[in-house]
Amino acid sequence: MSADPPVPHTRILAGLLLGAMAGCLVNVVFVEPGLPPLIPPWLRWINANIAEPVGQVFLRLLFVTVVPLVFASLAVGVTQIGSLGAVGRVGAKTIGYFLLTSTMAAIIGIVLVNLVEPGRGLPDETIAELQRTYGGDAARRKKADFTVLEFVKQIVPSNPISAAAHLEMLGIITFALLVGIGLTRLEPHKAELMKRLLEAMGELMVTIIQLAMRLAPYGVFCLIFKTASEFGFDLLKLLGQYAAVVLVGLAIQGGLILPLFVKVLTGINPVTFFTKIRASIVTAFSTSSSNATLPTNLRVAQTEFRAPIPIAGFVLPLGATMCMAGTALFEGVTVMFLAQVFLPEALSIGDQVLVVILCVLTAVGAAGVPGGSIPLLMLVLASIGVEPGAIALILGIDRILDMSRTTVNNIGDMSAVVIVASSEGMLDRPEPVVEPPKA
Repeated sequence: MSADPPVPHTRILAGLLLGAMAGCLVNVVFVEPGLPPLIPPWLRWINANIAEPVGQVFLRLLFVTVVPLVFASLAVGVTQIGSLGAVGRVGAKTIGYFLLTSTMAAIIGIVLVNLVEPGRGLPDETIAELQRTYGGDAARRKKADFTVLEFVKQIVPSNPISAAAHLEMLGIITFALLVGIGLTRLEPHKAELMKRLLEAMGELMVTIIQLAMRLAPYGVFCLIFKTASEFGFDLLKLLGQYAAVVLVGLAIQGGLILPLFVKVLTGINPVTFFTKIRASIVTAFSTSSSNATLPTNLRVAQTEFRAPIPIAGFVLPLGATMCMAGTALFEGVTVMFLAQVFLPEALSIGDQVLVVILCVLTAVGAAGVPGGSIPLLMLVLASIGVEPGAIALILGIDRILDMSRTTVNNIGDMSAVVIVASSEGMLDRPEPVVEPPKA
């Protein structure tokens, strides 16, 4: 099999920047500001019939590979790790790291929103107009019932085919782990055929992804153009304090906390770490999807860090669903912000602790697709007495925040794989790039 062509991250980044600039230019010249903004019919037609379809083709080509890739990677990863004890050890380290970083992120978000109080002082007419504009979108979103029983049903599926059809990633992961563990218990000659089949399935999905990535620069351009041309910076300005709190929190988590973990636990320089994962970061930011970024992460982990296939194939698919520190932070800030807007009194310490716990748990259960955390976020709002439809207030700028929190989730995925591999003594640490001395 020929060597994989490099991911065109420079072309993807160019598509991202050009789409953002073109969209903002169109917004400034042709879209009349207001609540809601007055978008000309021709621009709506272009977005509905050209920009969004091209962007959706790119996303769907990635999504179609997610279920078989996650299943094959996890199952093969378990079989290659070896004994059940080793699987349990690696799994405990991975899940423990995910929960720790997500809890820290949610606390950071709560602290920041309490300090800044972005939800105080918004005009009543602004709130009413935004709810009128986006309320229909929020109402159409399915509200998730988060109970212990429902969580158990998500983790342990009664029908793996149904779980795959409905993209219930926790159920898919559980079934893949069971298959991998089961293969380690079979006699080698019986397990070998299934293992080779799963390996071939994984390689086939990677081949399909390589074909999809040829469309990536154009798909990213169209996705960003649609958002920027319709909304510009009006909503970002209107909710600037809220967005700033989210982005600052994400910057602290993704730019300080996670690199610090990598430095302390592996010795890898943060600059080197970010240089190595730049393709993953660009893909995560442009697609707003942990699932869609998974193929790039697998390639980067193996080529840039030389992380063993068993570790990468185990940690990264698990991280695409469970490593949601950016999502937990976003949910915490959003819940507190909307509580400040709609509730007359500030939440008690006990209520805020409950918000942290619920944000971590619902972030773990959120689908790794654009906007996947919104339905569960509505449930957290209801638990503290805020009308779930209040989520309409932030839907207009959620695309920008979704891209940002997905990037932090992805940094968490990549930090997890190098930390776990290092803890198992299976990481080839990259040396920092040193400029040669000048003559």
